[in-house]
Amino acid sequence: MKTICLFAMMLLSYVFLVGMGPLGGPGSIKVPEPAKNYAATIVDRTDISTRVEKFSFDGQTAISGKLGDGHVSISFDNISSINFVLKDKTLQADVLLKDGKTVPVVVKRLTPCYGKLSYGEFKINTEDVKSITIHGLVQEKQ
Repeated sequence: MKTICLFAMMLLSYVFLVGMGPLGGPGSIKVPEPAKNYAATIVDRTDISTRVEKFSFDGQTAISGKLGDGHVSISFDNISSINFVLKDKTLQADVLLKDGKTVPVVVKRLTPCYGKLSYGEFKINTEDVKSITIHGLVQEKQ
């Protein structure tokens, strides 16, 4: 009797776990709707270049992080490009501003970058990004 109960519990557990299926895998990207529609080109660490619209850092149209002991948030309106440098466990974003100055910002490695492609949706964590070029606001088609 104990053997039958044990077997039934194992079978029930197996059916439950197999029935769960994938939980938020690669096929379930949901791009947040940013306040403004920016176009950007993202180059990953394997040198694959991807141009996207509705680009954002976790839904925000600004990059945020630490600047020394303080915190900073820089709007995409002021950014030309961003180069990422991974040193040990710290991810530094060298933000090139439109006025030519560079601001070193320490960002969270797992912050997701989102964008829309003509054929789907795109997501990549900042630790996997080599560089980003902000092309500016996308003009709405009339």
